[in-house]
Amino acid sequence: MLAARFFAEARAHLERLERDAGPEIASAAALTAERVAAGGRLHHFDTGHTAREPVRRAGGLVGLHSIELAWRLDHPTPPGREPKGLEQAYYYDNEEMGRMVAGRSQLARGDVLWLVSNSGKEPFPVALALGAAAAGCAVVAVTCVAFARAVPARHSSGKRLFEVADRVIDTRGPVGDAVVEVAELSTAICPLSGLLNVAAVWALEAATVEALLARGITPAVYRSVNLPDGFAYNAEAERRYRERGI
Repeated sequence: MLAARFFAEARAHLERLERDAGPEIASAAALTAERVAAGGRLHHFDTGHTAREPVRRAGGLVGLHSIELAWRLDHPTPPGREPKGLEQAYYYDNEEMGRMVAGRSQLARGDVLWLVSNSGKEPFPVALALGAAAAGCAVVAVTCVAFARAVPARHSSGKRLFEVADRVIDTRGPVGDAVVEVAELSTAICPLSGLLNVAAVWALEAATVEALLARGITPAVYRSVNLPDGFAYNAEAERRYRERGI
């Protein structure tokens, strides 16, 4: 059954992530905790379909500052011209936009940016990472190194995300993302990047919390708003974060 094959692939890749990426996660968490403990701020940007996964979530860090970009181009296709389709709404191939986001965001010296991009080949995330570095903000990349190596880099530097980050968590996902081959179809189904990226980010958060606690620092964390005291608890957690910065 195709569903069973998906679960088998998902388990195998998650087990590999846990087994092989442990030192990478620990190193990235140590860097994050060191900077946050010194007064730096933590930021997050995800180019994929799970961009808001760790943002204001139950069990998530209050001090995670999400960079979110809303891009929309509305321009009806004139008669006699071919529609541009998905390309019209796509901006990750735009290097200048990545530089603009880095320059106009709140990234600053001593901060940390968790930057998630599965292939890491596009100009936008590389430009964002380089812009963050120029501002003195460390970059932790969550990316699939094998996928990045298998495709041409599109940034003007010729580099991929894993080549410009301070720390790299390699999700060790499949090249092409989808993993279940179906004889009747011309391409595989069931991508794993979302699952692996989410697992890597939550593991990174867990390791960061552990590193902060080891320093005697208790970070503010959100509680589910579906619990009876959820809203009141989170309001207090946000107040405490504003006062303490952590």
